[in-house]
Amino acid sequence: MQKPLPPLNALVAFEASVRFASFKLAAQELHITAGAVSQQVKKLEDWLGYALFERQTRQLVVTDKGLAYFSQIAPALEQIGAASQKHKLNASNCVYLSLTQTLAAKWLSPRLSTFMTQHPDIEVHINASNKPVDFQNENTDLALRHFDGKDKKLNVQLILNDEIRLFCAPEYLKRHQLKQPNDLTKTSLIVNTLHPCWDEWLDHFSEISRNERQAIPKIHFDQTLLAIDAAKHGQGVVISNRALVQKELEQDELVEPFGYKLPNSKNFYLVHPKQTKLSPAAKQLKAWLLDEFERSRHL
Repeated sequence: MQKPLPPLNALVAFEASVRFASFKLAAQELHITAGAVSQQVKKLEDWLGYALFERQTRQLVVTDKGLAYFSQIAPALEQIGAASQKHKLNASNCVYLSLTQTLAAKWLSPRLSTFMTQHPDIEVHINASNKPVDFQNENTDLALRHFDGKDKKLNVQLILNDEIRLFCAPEYLKRHQLKQPNDLTKTSLIVNTLHPCWDEWLDHFSEISRNERQAIPKIHFDQTLLAIDAAKHGQGVVISNRALVQKELEQDELVEPFGYKLPNSKNFYLVHPKQTKLSPAAKQLKAWLLDEFERSRHL
């Protein structure tokens, strides 16, 4: 027995018309004429047996019944669209990775060519953003996130324990004669949003009082990438993870003045939704990322 489904094209036209409150704007999104949208909506009204819109002069007003119907079908259409897009991507060799700008520039960028050489058939799309990842509404297969590792909806794998360490330029260390943590009163502290942990570090390793800290100059950055660059150019002392400044340490652009490290409550994790099956391309990238992080821990 055939299921009593309404005309599906008419559902799409109706949903767009409600969102835009206009047949004309809905038509632009659907790449058809306004007349075609109106005809599709009329077809759905005939099938349902009641009006969905009040067609007023220069205004399209959804009826109460139409609004109630919209509230039930809109989530279903969105789910169908997201699932279809996901399956379309799974059938291809494209994989979408989301991570912070600093991790993309400092850790991934120098290594990604290795993956591309090993898997020339896979097309990798990088979304370097500091915004939270929205797996449901974005084309994202995998993400590298800095958080507490607790999310029941995600498959979570620890890739890097975060440790709060101090770094500065070699000339800055020499100029300010930094021999012990208490000498930080003579410096400028570089603060970034990824590691806003100066008080915790100073509480553990220094005798600098809260009042004394107020007198220490501070430079604030919303991006760790810029904070590291400022420290490299002798603007102050920065808190960061060693993995994010590995290149600067190897090139003697940054040094670690005291060697003290403080565990962080947040770490770096590789995540993806539990209910979404990874494509073969995403599985390849995931395995490579885990291997690379394991290798970098032993450097």
